[in-house]
Amino acid sequence: MSELNADKAIKKVALIAVFTNILLAVLKVSIGLIFKSMAVLADGIDTSTDILTSSTMLVATLISRRPPDKGHPYGHHKAENIGAKIISFVIFYAGVSLLIESAKRLITGEYEVLMGILPLLAAILSVGGKTFLFLIEYTTGKKYKSNSMVAEAKNMRNDIIMSSLVFVGVALNKIGLAWMDPLVGIVMSGIIIKVAWEVFEENAHDLMDGLRKEEMWIYEKVFEACQKCGAHNPHKVRVRKVGGKFDIDMDIEVDGKMNVKDAHEITKCIKKHLCETKEIYDVVIHVEPEENDEHEPFGLTKESFEKDERKNE
Repeated sequence: MSELNADKAIKKVALIAVFTNILLAVLKVSIGLIFKSMAVLADGIDTSTDILTSSTMLVATLISRRPPDKGHPYGHHKAENIGAKIISFVIFYAGVSLLIESAKRLITGEYEVLMGILPLLAAILSVGGKTFLFLIEYTTGKKYKSNSMVAEAKNMRNDIIMSSLVFVGVALNKIGLAWMDPLVGIVMSGIIIKVAWEVFEENAHDLMDGLRKEEMWIYEKVFEACQKCGAHNPHKVRVRKVGGKFDIDMDIEVDGKMNVKDAHEITKCIKKHLCETKEIYDVVIHVEPEENDEHEPFGLTKESFEKDERKNE
């Protein structure tokens, strides 16, 4: 699948998200102010932050698709992680602000029974709109391995829950439980803060060149390929993510009497086996003679990897 097709698809979804969020934000903020509903207003403010996060996602995605250059030989893929980080901070700020204001209103008794059907209608439209955005963003983000779009989709999933809570809170408010309006605001703020942490933590691994537990299979694939191709003592094995793919560096040992051509064939064999996964960005292999006596403290060996895996079981 070409980078051009990926760019077009991601840009299209991002633009749809921006315009949909603008419509929902205007609707909910207006109704929240007119009917003095803390829950609906809070939902509208949260959607307003989604306009910023969707725009950030679009910019970060476009930057990440730039080809490698002299200053960025590994490309610009980390821009998506940075974009996701910015999104997490915006979500966190919205959550804390909402928590403070909702708690204040609940404690001071600044709430009243809502009138009219428009607050309920706003919540229903919000659930439908956010569900639509979650489906297209999550599907597109996973398909094209866009971290920032997946992060934004998770924010949309959070918004579906919040809009549903708003609907329940407004419905209970209208039957006489006026205090449900600020209480729903407090519950929503907790959900917002939780999602902010999840987005932040998920992208921290990539920015620190780390791998998540579910991605450790790539090391097993490396050691398996080395064994199949006749390489000895794979060590200094280091794997990191470049965009949605794995960048692999390693050292191997071969018979010291082997000629360069035969040693090179072994490295080609290893790369061929690894690239069967179609999730490889690049593989760099350094060849050494067997029993090479050299202090090499970085990366993993098969033994150290298996030892760490046993500890985590």
